[in-house]
Amino acid sequence: MVAATAVTWVGQAADTVGVPVGDLTGEDLAAVGDSDVGVVLAVRVAVTGAAATLLPAVVAGRAGRWRRASLAGVGVAGLATWPLAGHPVASPLPPVSVAVAVVHLAAVSVWLGGLLTLVAFLLRGAHERVLARILPVWSRWATIAVGWLVATGVGQATIELGRPGTLVDTGYGRLLLGKAALLAVVLAVAAGQRCLVRRGTAAARPGVVARAAGVELVATAVVLALTAALVQTPPGRTAGTEAARAAREGVAQTLTTGLYTLQFDVYPVKLGAPNSLHAYVYTSRGEALPVAEWTVSLALPEAGIEPVSVPVETPEPNHGSAEVRFPVAGEWRIRFTVRTSEIDQATVTATVPVR
Repeated sequence: MVAATAVTWVGQAADTVGVPVGDLTGEDLAAVGDSDVGVVLAVRVAVTGAAATLLPAVVAGRAGRWRRASLAGVGVAGLATWPLAGHPVASPLPPVSVAVAVVHLAAVSVWLGGLLTLVAFLLRGAHERVLARILPVWSRWATIAVGWLVATGVGQATIELGRPGTLVDTGYGRLLLGKAALLAVVLAVAAGQRCLVRRGTAAARPGVVARAAGVELVATAVVLALTAALVQTPPGRTAGTEAARAAREGVAQTLTTGLYTLQFDVYPVKLGAPNSLHAYVYTSRGEALPVAEWTVSLALPEAGIEPVSVPVETPEPNHGSAEVRFPVAGEWRIRFTVRTSEIDQATVTATVPVR
């Protein structure tokens, strides 16, 4: 958990500064700590340390009620760090989305944790009478967890898609369909296991149960990989906004860092002519975020054109505008460095194709 969080921290630093991971400096990594995402990642590490302290006594059966309750609270707090650093916190209904995501993660943790325990420990040489006691209890827990998993998954999808059409019209929706199809296969295998448990024959056929649980684990690992892709994909609810901007001539993009979300457009993107540049900065909740200082530059590395500073006017606190010219065709790199306070600053880059 700590190692994965460290990798996430490095990735966040690269995204914030707008440079490859290999070009990051110590200052870039330290700057993540000043962002909302950095705080959430730090809390995740602290929560992991607390769990490591509480867990041994609980596993050994020596823990009292307060320690077990504390471990449960620490677990919920840890689960909350994922939605607080992802799409749910920026959804139209942040409290609902975060709560639904926490329940979703808790359900999948119970389900996969139970499967892993069965395959790695309990099904290896356990007596038939022991399995006859354990498997029905596990089956009930798994059924409850899967029920919550499906219900919260549907709720999350409804919020993040925005409208039914984005289920097939956007990359996010198609990934979601793939995840749902694979999950349906896993649930079919799980239903077969539950039938064995109900008939009382599962304990006498541990090999069959182990193979089915192994299939569930492998398939669910693929589901988790699709989920990892989903959290890096713009949700379907943003597709309409992006399509509306792209419908006219010009370039429009949304760039996100741990500090802010920047939306910009360049119109009409003509060679040698004056083009209008407008950029707006928002918080992760979609609220206007005042900018203390704008720094914008244009460069065309393939033609040897070094970054050229662009004077920016500020008609509104969160709005920067400028007139830009592209003297030659190519993939121009536009770089925004936005300072929102004395110490909070982040850089994003994008490409503007000029034909």
